[in-house]
Amino acid sequence: MTTLGNLLLSLSAVGAIFSIAAFVIGHRMGEKHGESATNAGYIATFIIAGTTTLANLILVFAFFRQDWTFMYVVQNHSTDVSNLAWLFKLSGWWAGREGSLLFWAWVLTVFTAYIAWKRMGITDKLSNIGLAVTNFVQLFFLAALFIPMNNPFQVTPAGMVDATGKLLTNAAMNPLLQHWAMILHPPTLFIGYAGLTIPFAFALAAVFIGDGSKRWVELVDRITVFSWLMLGIGIGLGAIWAYVVLGWGGYWAWDPVENASLLPWLTGVAMLHSFTVYRRREGFKRWAVMMASTSFVLVLLGTWITRSGVLGEGASVHTFAADPWSLWLFLSMMVASIAVPAIGLYIRKEQFAGNDDFESLTSKESSYYFNNVIMLFAALVVAAMTMAPALFKGLSFGPPSYDLLARPFGILYVAIMAVCPILSWRKTDGAAFWSRAKWPFAIAGVISAGLLTLWATVILPNYSPDPKRLAALKGLAGAMPIIDHTQAVIGLIVASLAIALPLYLFFDGARKRAASKGESFGAALLRILTKSRTQSGGYLTHLGIGIILVGLIGSAMYVKDLQLSTGATPGSKFSAGGYEFVLKGIEESTLKNGDVQTVVNLDIMRNGTKIGTSKPGSLQYAVQQQTRLNADVHSELFRDIFVAFQGQQGEQLSFNVKINPMIWWTWIGFLMTCIGAGLASWPKHRPEPVAVVAAPQKRKK
Repeated sequence: MTTLGNLLLSLSAVGAIFSIAAFVIGHRMGEKHGESATNAGYIATFIIAGTTTLANLILVFAFFRQDWTFMYVVQNHSTDVSNLAWLFKLSGWWAGREGSLLFWAWVLTVFTAYIAWKRMGITDKLSNIGLAVTNFVQLFFLAALFIPMNNPFQVTPAGMVDATGKLLTNAAMNPLLQHWAMILHPPTLFIGYAGLTIPFAFALAAVFIGDGSKRWVELVDRITVFSWLMLGIGIGLGAIWAYVVLGWGGYWAWDPVENASLLPWLTGVAMLHSFTVYRRREGFKRWAVMMASTSFVLVLLGTWITRSGVLGEGASVHTFAADPWSLWLFLSMMVASIAVPAIGLYIRKEQFAGNDDFESLTSKESSYYFNNVIMLFAALVVAAMTMAPALFKGLSFGPPSYDLLARPFGILYVAIMAVCPILSWRKTDGAAFWSRAKWPFAIAGVISAGLLTLWATVILPNYSPDPKRLAALKGLAGAMPIIDHTQAVIGLIVASLAIALPLYLFFDGARKRAASKGESFGAALLRILTKSRTQSGGYLTHLGIGIILVGLIGSAMYVKDLQLSTGATPGSKFSAGGYEFVLKGIEESTLKNGDVQTVVNLDIMRNGTKIGTSKPGSLQYAVQQQTRLNADVHSELFRDIFVAFQGQQGEQLSFNVKINPMIWWTWIGFLMTCIGAGLASWPKHRPEPVAVVAAPQKRKK
């Protein structure tokens, strides 16, 4: 079966080469005479999708059959025996380097086949070259799979399995990956990564053929929003996984691989806003092309960081073993993917000259411009800081350095985002702005009063300066509380406006529609949500970002972190953050696969009244010979009580307890953002964009 898998990959690679040639020949022959060649390219694209799908199915079946002839299955099979065991078997597909690349290549073939199906009835230059570029990217990933360290169809060497089929190695899936969030986190990321190939390919196609119209944007905008949405969901699921599995009580640590997934999400924001100006105003054409290209390059950069070993061993809990082949392969692709469109835009500068000027800093265009600048700047700075250990020996940046930049720029960005919907194109008249802003500002004032009250009563009491930040700030260490509190207050006021404005716009829009159409308020609101999906989705996304900002301020800046211990006898107590924890007992059991599970039962008390239970513990894996902490989280509206069992020494039990204020606001805002992006990516029927060919002008004598 491993031979068949490699054969299918070879057929996919041959199909990719054939499809590229067919599309290029069809393009050169023209729309009238090149239809047969173009159709051959479409058919080859469908064949690639079929052969790659079969290759992936072979690997999936190997996991479910526990086929130890596949070395990848040996190294990444799950040992879980819970009700989710079958899903963990499936997740072995993308758990390691080789399988994740194969999964990624398959998702890309699905996107490409979908585009080919949608464009098959239309023989046009843009589709030809766009699909040729997409198939070239497919060929690149297929080529990467033939590198020995990336090939999931390698045969298990002798000595790892005995004659009876019994494994002679403790290789298996990393215990940290055997959690429900990791069933969903990697595939959603890879869907987002693969999907961002499509806007890159069609941007490059538009540059190649010199078509500066908005056709290419209209063809890819919904797929782009969907891909950005899936990337965001993947990042969010990774944050949830880190929060409950890694045992450190946080969800973002500026880890290099965490940063790698964030980078294309940031430039994706700039790309989507550039698309809006491109469609509506024929502006930001170069921005749109370069943000599509930069987002794709940053996707490759994330893969490079994860798989090449460029940052050194132990740089991240997420990285794979070093691979020099991947290092140079992905590096060359990154350089080409940014250089080719940049050179192309220089050559085609007249065709891509857009309406980029704005008359006033208070115009809608200026807010889009600053949005792009901030997102691009943030992505480049985070990328540079992440790559610093590889570029400059001995130089590295920790979370305090990232936070020092991210917090003020994040607040500034949300402020610009918040006011953008009520600005006017070209120039915003003061009176017109005030007529739109007065009610949102009034609502924001009420929300601000409530949030600042929460800050003073719920959030602020948890404040304790982080020793690592104190060391990093050095001369500014004494001013850190002032800096933190000032940023928090300003951030909450900005978040209030970000929340108030979309709420008011929905209310006002539904009220006006109900009055003009004779509909009920609820029916009018539903029509706005379902008919103006792009705009409504944008407003919901802005609302979600505002809610997330509140959650970030509480759960990232005002965490009470305590290391505590108590006796091992029932009735022993310890206190943290106004809560008392009473030990009820310790349970230890051996699962049928030999894993040893430990659970510590605690009652949570406040003011002498039991408000809940906490059951932190650990799981010792027999095969992998590793231990995973199973933290427990007791959630309330305004805080989480995070408890991790750190182990037992003699008659003492050790715990890490964290009080995380407002963290549920982060999750709720994340969900709201996903709903908004999902609404905006909901397909909408549009008439086929028609290419407008200018009549040739007579040459002056």
